[in-house]
Amino acid sequence: MFPAKVSTGVLWRATLIFLPLALAAIAVMLLLYRAQSDASLTSTKTSEQKSVEVAQQRFVATLATVVSDIRYLAQDPTLRRWLADDNPTTWADVGEEYLAFVSTKGLYDKVRFIDLTGRERVRANWNKGEPRRVPEDELQDKAVRYFIRETLKLKAGDIYVSPFDLNVEHDQIEQPINPAIRFSTLVFDMSGIPRGMIVLNYLGQRILDRIVSMSTPGRNQLWLLNEEGYWLLGPSREVEWSFMYPEREQHGLPASYPDAWARIQSGPGSGQFTTDAGLFTYVTLPRELTGSVAGGAVEPDSQAPRLPAWTMIAFTSQAVLQADLAPLRQRLMIATLVLLLLFAVASGFLALYWEARRSAEEQMKALNERLARDNAELDALNKELESFSYSVSHDLRAPLRAIDGFSQALAEDYADRLDAEGHAYLTRVRQAAQRMGLLIDDLLSLARVTRTDVAREEVDLTDMAGKIMQELQRATPARHVESTIAPGLRAHADARLMRVALDNLLGNAWKFTGGRAPARIEFGIESVGGERAFYVRDNGAGFDMTYASKLFGAFQRLHDATRFPGTGVGLATVQRIIRKHGGRIWAQAKPNEGAVFYFTL
Repeated sequence: MFPAKVSTGVLWRATLIFLPLALAAIAVMLLLYRAQSDASLTSTKTSEQKSVEVAQQRFVATLATVVSDIRYLAQDPTLRRWLADDNPTTWADVGEEYLAFVSTKGLYDKVRFIDLTGRERVRANWNKGEPRRVPEDELQDKAVRYFIRETLKLKAGDIYVSPFDLNVEHDQIEQPINPAIRFSTLVFDMSGIPRGMIVLNYLGQRILDRIVSMSTPGRNQLWLLNEEGYWLLGPSREVEWSFMYPEREQHGLPASYPDAWARIQSGPGSGQFTTDAGLFTYVTLPRELTGSVAGGAVEPDSQAPRLPAWTMIAFTSQAVLQADLAPLRQRLMIATLVLLLLFAVASGFLALYWEARRSAEEQMKALNERLARDNAELDALNKELESFSYSVSHDLRAPLRAIDGFSQALAEDYADRLDAEGHAYLTRVRQAAQRMGLLIDDLLSLARVTRTDVAREEVDLTDMAGKIMQELQRATPARHVESTIAPGLRAHADARLMRVALDNLLGNAWKFTGGRAPARIEFGIESVGGERAFYVRDNGAGFDMTYASKLFGAFQRLHDATRFPGTGVGLATVQRIIRKHGGRIWAQAKPNEGAVFYFTL
């Protein structure tokens, strides 16, 4: 547990870290949601545009097929023979022709020939899949029907296409309802005199079912509207064909979606827009069937069949659009929560880290202050050591020189008065004084090494070792030593300190191979445990590894001083030099088989 003060600081710092990260994460997720939702809406818009385009193409292609059929029937030879010779046989032939046509095509609810007075003369009915020729006594007078009046206005070759509405029989809407589009054209005899008209009642439910099949249940709806905005195909059966029922005239797109209807009316022939209700994609069907689309040849004096104003609409509600985005919202919400959790944890850790770092910096500051004090004390101690060294060098050497000098004078001037034992005592006094001088020299050297700063440079150790071996050989020319120094040994080190270290190591090898014939000393480099290490190897006296721990201690000796003289300070000096370079030194040996000293820098 943190102390209350620390915990408050950590929480405050964690909050300062977390808030920007959280706001950034939320902003990124909102931008990502916006981009993904726009992409989803774009995909839906493209799909809806495709739906209305395909529905329009199918609708128009169906109308063109009917136009082609009515042109064929208008030029039918059987009809021409009846018009030329009206008798029961030719009349019956036309009836059979129309019955076969209805049966084969399966597209038409009625095929009729109506005379100029509006009276049906020949009629074949689809009869819900059981085609029949209507007897003469069941034929009706359609003179009052609007399509009769409109057809009588046509020129030769023109075709009238009626509005899309419900079939009426005997002045009543047929039940069940039978949607129909009527195609009619005037028929002329060989003299160019109009004799009547052909009327095809196209089975409208067929095309409506095809349009419905192109929509996706539960997702989008395809609607077909007439010129006044009434649904021919709509969101439900209850609102369709409302213009045919006076009590339902209020049901239509203008009343249900006034904003959408206004935009369609004022917009171009096709378009797409979004309202609060949902996505509307619309296309207004062409008002004329021109060229090859109409099918068949167009009469010279005729015009392309003119179509009522129909509008195809694909509608996707806002509920569906939002449902499309629900999985995306869920995924992004989960991702946001995970990110916020991770940021909260990371903020906590960072706050703890910064708190720990601040504490560490305070501790480091305290340690630096303490180190500064210690350095000051060390400087004072060094000055005292320098003073002590001066005292040792000056004040102790003088008495030692006096002891050595007077002992020598006593031995020389009073030699005849001293017996052998007296001379032996004087000799031992002089040797002790001289040894004391050597110890003082080695101690001063060790102290200088400890105080000396390392000034690194590129040092040629091969050349340095060669010069040391030459000096040792000149000092004792009678000795024969086989020395091997590897070429190209270089190190980034302090040249003065490395000279002291190699003086000691090679000097020891020279000393401890004194009883060997031949004596061998080798200086080189090799890899020891994956580490680059220099080594000095000899075949001298060696030592017992049991006492290796004492090897680098000051005044520690592993051999008899009478056989191998020395103060026991040299290896301690070497170890301090190697450590000042950041390396380490160790040895391996066997008694009377030589030794090898390894060191790294």
